[in-house]
Amino acid sequence: MTTTPMHADVWVIEQGHAILFRQQDQQWAEEQRLPYSEFSGSAIALSSFSLPDTLVYLNVFQNKIATSPWAEHRWAGIAEDPPRIIESPATTVHQEVLSELRSMGQSVRIISSEKSAQFNRAVHMALLNTHEFKHLKNFLNSNKPGISQFRSSFQLYLGLWVKPSRHYQAVRGAAVACVLGTFLLMSWHTNQQQSKLEKANLQHLKNSLGAAPRNAKEAPFAGWLEQIRKFGQDERANLLSLKMSWDEQGEILTTADLARARKRVPKGCSLNNSTQAQCSVGATNQ
Repeated sequence: MTTTPMHADVWVIEQGHAILFRQQDQQWAEEQRLPYSEFSGSAIALSSFSLPDTLVYLNVFQNKIATSPWAEHRWAGIAEDPPRIIESPATTVHQEVLSELRSMGQSVRIISSEKSAQFNRAVHMALLNTHEFKHLKNFLNSNKPGISQFRSSFQLYLGLWVKPSRHYQAVRGAAVACVLGTFLLMSWHTNQQQSKLEKANLQHLKNSLGAAPRNAKEAPFAGWLEQIRKFGQDERANLLSLKMSWDEQGEILTTADLARARKRVPKGCSLNNSTQAQCSVGATNQ
C-alpha cells in the first residue's frame, strides 16, 4: 500500500478522463472529472502540478478506447494472495499521455485498478517487452513453495542477461564492438607513438653527442653502474627509485631513494637521511 499525504491532489488518468481525488473524512473522494483533452496543458493541471504533494496515476486496468498498440510492449505487475501476473495492453494513447504529463514536469505511476478510487491499493505496473514478459511468467511459475526466492530471482536476472531481446542483443553487440575497436585503436596508437618517441629520443641523443664541445669529458657510466650495484641486488635490493644527471664535465650526480634505512653507503655517496643517499662519480678525459 502506498502512503499518500493527507492534503495531496491525486489525479487518476483513465479512459480519456482525468479524475481529481482529495481526502475527505479520512477517505479519498472524487472531486472533479475532466476530459483528458481539456485537462492536458490546462491551468488547472499546471496549478495542481506546482504543488509539491501532487500525485498522478495512469490506470491501465481497462481500455475500451480503440487505439493502436504500443509496439511489442505490455503493462505487467504482480498481484498477491495468490501471487499472479496482472497484465494489460500498452497503447499509443498511454505513450502520448506519459509524454505529455512528463513534459508538464510530473512523474507518473502506472497502476491497474478496477476502481479508480482504490489507487492506493492498486497493483503497480511496469512496461515490458514480449521477451521480458516471458521471463517474468517463468519466474512467477517457478517461484513456488520449496524453491528459494534467491534461486528464482537469480534465474530471472540470468535469463534477462544471457538471453535478451533482439533489440538488446543488437545494442550489446554494438557496445562490445565499440569497446573492442577502441581498445585496438588505442593499442595501435600507443605502439605508433612509442616508436616515434624512441626514434625522436635516439635522434636527440645523436644530435647532443654531435654537438658536444671538444673539451667535454666522458661520463663514467661503468663506474656509476658499479656504484649503484653496491646498494644491493636481487633479494638484497634496496632501491626504490633513482634520479640522475650529468654535465659537460662528465660528473654523474645521483639521488637514490632506499626501501630500507641504512647507515653505510657506497664510496662517493652520503646520506641525506636514513632512506635517501646522494652520490657522485667523477668524469674521465676523452
